[in-house]
Amino acid sequence: MARAESSAMSGEREPDIRWESHPQTLQEILKSNPLPLVVKLSTENVLSSSSRSASDVHKPLLLYKEIKGRKIYCKNVTSVDVLTGAVCREDGPVVVIPETYPGWFRLIDDLDKPLTTVANVARIMPVRFLCCKPISGFLSIQKGSKANPDELFEKLTINAGVYNVLNIHEDFVRYVDKRKTIKNLMRCLKCSDNEGTEILLPFESTGVFYLIESRKATSKRLNAEKCGYVFSMHSMMEAGLAKGVILTLLHGNPPTTPCGFTNVLKICDIIKDHTVVAATLSGTPKLLELPIGPTPKFVKAVNFGEVQRSPMYSKVNRHLVDNADAYANEMKVRHNYNIQASTDGPGVPRLSKSMGGFRTPKLKTPKS
Repeated sequence: MARAESSAMSGEREPDIRWESHPQTLQEILKSNPLPLVVKLSTENVLSSSSRSASDVHKPLLLYKEIKGRKIYCKNVTSVDVLTGAVCREDGPVVVIPETYPGWFRLIDDLDKPLTTVANVARIMPVRFLCCKPISGFLSIQKGSKANPDELFEKLTINAGVYNVLNIHEDFVRYVDKRKTIKNLMRCLKCSDNEGTEILLPFESTGVFYLIESRKATSKRLNAEKCGYVFSMHSMMEAGLAKGVILTLLHGNPPTTPCGFTNVLKICDIIKDHTVVAATLSGTPKLLELPIGPTPKFVKAVNFGEVQRSPMYSKVNRHLVDNADAYANEMKVRHNYNIQASTDGPGVPRLSKSMGGFRTPKLKTPKS
């Protein structure tokens, strides 16, 4: 026996959906049904939470993509002094960071200093580096050609971000002063962003720069290992990230849900997670990431083919196609999650540095 329902929201009519009468867990549903699927929380389950997303779970949901991977559970640190050994204070809900999160971190007890001038970055010529603050530079607006070999650059403020080092660029800048033309030699570090846009950073420009990847040919000779590095969550996990370690987020988006985010995070738990990315199938689509486990129970749509032909389904499916992957990699807030103190597993020793390439994070076992 199936039951049907429909309603009009935000000027668009929901599709008529007929639901199975037999509720199942997501684990059971996904074991025998390929994605995408339309499901709804069974009426025998009532989920309560302090977050707004709790009400979204009770709406019809379009399940889009399964996600398997490691998640890092953290707490915001509001007070810490690792040099004096003061105990840190943690506050707020749990922050969940996927291993694939596209941000850059430093260990709170890493005392290596950042570079402060573009000239110093150019001296080392790393493969990639992080620029932590906006900086004055030049943006390529026209490539050179056979007819006009000169490349045109526009002076503007370059945003903080990760940049790939290309080469050293030298050019003359002409100034007109009292009817005289003065030529000054300008030396710049030529870089590109992840989209291939080229920029010039004058040697004299100052900022805060951390290395990401150095070149083996110059790393040892120029003592690049003594410079400050930043690390991805994946590289820290590969090096043996442990519970109790405190990190600082230097570049990356914080959670969109308010949580008193401080950019300083203490690792509370590391788990292997299995979730599914979904979106509400009514009104403005809202993305959710649901755990695949033994609870709660859902019912699935039995007329899925009809639902797929509705304008609402097309709208929500397009939203998922465009945003699901980025959403799965976001830092998020998880409510009502109790962290259990773990007594198993050895601590992580300080790891040795490697010359050139990606430097290994210097992880230390947290003191009890």
